[in-house]
Amino acid sequence: MITALRTEPRAAMVGGARLPLSPTESKVLQLIIDAGEAPISRASLEEKLYGANARKSNTVEVTICRLRQKLGQHGYRINATRNRGYTISQDGAA
Repeated sequence: MITALRTEPRAAMVGGARLPLSPTESKVLQLIIDAGEAPISRASLEEKLYGANARKSNTVEVTICRLRQKLGQHGYRINATRNRGYTISQDGAA
């Protein structure tokens, strides 16, 4: 369970600190948080971001990379499970 992390349209609130995010970063982070412990796939993220007619691109991977850099400094980790998707965890969480 992720605690002390919530998203806003262009930011994440980590504890009491505001972490600026792009609109896409904010949406992807919220989708990953909403998925809970179940991995959310790249295809599912693309569909929710761009609709059913989404073109294939590396936008999700780039966004995940940027989120990892920003959130890692605050003790959060975005995990990738091969052929399943992304989850988020908090350092020190069981």
